[in-house]
Amino acid sequence: MDLHATTRYSVLTLLCAASLAAQTHTLVDVESVRAEGDPASFLRQVTVPATPPEIACDVLVVGAGMGGVSAAIAAASRGHAVCMTEETSWIGGQMTAGGVSALDENKFIELTGVTHLYAEMRRRIRDHYRRYTMLTPAAAAMENLNPGGCYVSSLCFEPRVGVRVLEEMLAPYRVKLYLRTQIFNLEIRGGAIRAAHAYNFETREVTRFRPRWVLDATEAGDLLPLAGVPYVVGSEAKNDTNEPHAAAEANPACVQSFTYPFAIEHRPGESHRVAKPPEYERFRDGQPFSFLLNYPEELGWKGRVQYVMFGEEPPIPNNQSPRPFFTWRRLLRAANFAQPGGPRELALINWPRQDYHDESLLDRTPLDTARVLQQAKRVSLAFLHWLQTDLARDDGKGKGYPELMLRPEVMGTADGLSKYPYIRESRRLIAQGRVVEQDIVDEYQTGVRAKWFGDSVGTGFYMVDIHPCGANERGRMMMPKPFQLPMSTLLPKKVTNLLASGKTIGVTHLTNGAFRLHPIEWNAGESAGTIASLALERGRFPEPAEVQQELAMRGVPLVWFDDLPPSHPRFAAIQWAAIRGIYPLNAHDLHASPDAPVTRREAAAALAAFFGHKTGDPVKTAVDEGWMARDHRNWFHPDLPFYWTDCRVPLPPMTLTKTGPVTRGNWPNGCAGL
Repeated sequence: MDLHATTRYSVLTLLCAASLAAQTHTLVDVESVRAEGDPASFLRQVTVPATPPEIACDVLVVGAGMGGVSAAIAAASRGHAVCMTEETSWIGGQMTAGGVSALDENKFIELTGVTHLYAEMRRRIRDHYRRYTMLTPAAAAMENLNPGGCYVSSLCFEPRVGVRVLEEMLAPYRVKLYLRTQIFNLEIRGGAIRAAHAYNFETREVTRFRPRWVLDATEAGDLLPLAGVPYVVGSEAKNDTNEPHAAAEANPACVQSFTYPFAIEHRPGESHRVAKPPEYERFRDGQPFSFLLNYPEELGWKGRVQYVMFGEEPPIPNNQSPRPFFTWRRLLRAANFAQPGGPRELALINWPRQDYHDESLLDRTPLDTARVLQQAKRVSLAFLHWLQTDLARDDGKGKGYPELMLRPEVMGTADGLSKYPYIRESRRLIAQGRVVEQDIVDEYQTGVRAKWFGDSVGTGFYMVDIHPCGANERGRMMMPKPFQLPMSTLLPKKVTNLLASGKTIGVTHLTNGAFRLHPIEWNAGESAGTIASLALERGRFPEPAEVQQELAMRGVPLVWFDDLPPSHPRFAAIQWAAIRGIYPLNAHDLHASPDAPVTRREAAAALAAFFGHKTGDPVKTAVDEGWMARDHRNWFHPDLPFYWTDCRVPLPPMTLTKTGPVTRGNWPNGCAGL
């Protein structure tokens, strides 16, 4: 049976459709919003027909962003029929439609800390430039080619390239994609989502999806209010989260600011000034537009930093620019390309001073949403006008850089702004689990890793980066320890077949600032897609250990190691052993050291952890419990290498090709039957 085929209608279906048809729904067509015009003109009135076409699928992924694409591939690669909706005309979310193709990652990214699938996406982006552009010999020789040579990331590129790569990655699978389509209603019966109504902004048609599982991968958590699941908007009160830096009172209006990025090309000697947008002076003075940022000294930071427009300086830690503005998120570096006539220097503009922070987008009326989006577009266009007209030049000779040319085709829009705003903070589940500030920030952690979560389905590492809301909040950055993504944060209450698959997970206003980035959103989606797939295959909700075993085999990290890439032949075995507590870890480094020998002390500690013995002396416990033995002189020799013959716990049959010290990489083999 073709699960995408139109199906017959039951009596209950017809009754529900007839009831819904009596209602008119008002939707915002985000791609139609312009900086000028009546905000009401960007609204669409939708009336549901009595018998809309129906489409059945195993998994409905709502939102084709980073989490949506990874979720769709995860579920479809296991043989399930997947439908994926996306209200814009591009897949990729914050990486493409949201304009941020200068990836927000971390300094481990070229080694580890990401899923195999995400690493594959990065490789394909680089291969695109190797295949379709003429690189200089120096650029072509770079294994980790960065087309933009930017500061914020080791991989900056044009958004369209990201779209093309994601389309190629989806192509082999049973994923039916519905672009320019928005889910606007969910039918809930018996604690589960039975159907979802969708509207296509191009065809103006309504479709009724009948999924078995639904994944919310939208940029703003749009399904949470439709599903009636508990969620939170804005900042929580300190007496709720106990976070040291939480506000005294909850504030739904305190949502991280959002923005419309755009791309500009540097064309010396030319003039490309845009017309002055509405309310320019108010935005210029109220934001205010500036290259001067204050990193508060009272927080132990650097203080005031005056940035400049151009320059090439050695980058500094934490993805910060030393001073040049244009280079920070440069998408194409002219010096990387050898072909005559281009490309020229191209930069993504996504700067704190262009953020729209006056109002939140979340839980507003459709008309208010359209108006807020319009205002945000005006702020970004005003910032561009300021760069071209009023910014003091680096050389001190006048104001403005009219040679900065807006490149609308880079974002695929008429006005040059991203198709969808870059949303930093969405509605967030009041999930079955929650990650708070003290779980991840380094000052509360004694080891090299953040708080241990035994139900981990992924990892992440990014600073707690808060772009302040307009409710008297200050910007904040806190450095975490490498952290885990608990499975419980993906699971809502009240609805049994819905999963969070992106920024909607169970984090707080503060920890959202560390979990909202490209690779972590991707990891959340890939894990959600795997959970849904296992639930379909087994006819029940899977246990965390079942999910973790599948994820480890997919190349999804569960425990932080800095020397264990997903491509390592022992990756799955080591990750599986580590999350079960039987792989040697320490509080001093992040090394898996797969080729290093396991010491007898490490083996004793791993056995104690596996058998659930909380002990300050794992060596004594291992001997007393009969797991390991002393020699005839009553010595244990804890720092000697461990041999399989040292273990008194029954081990599964093994075919050994070599005797002697057991390496960390081989340690999971002998423990497989424990």
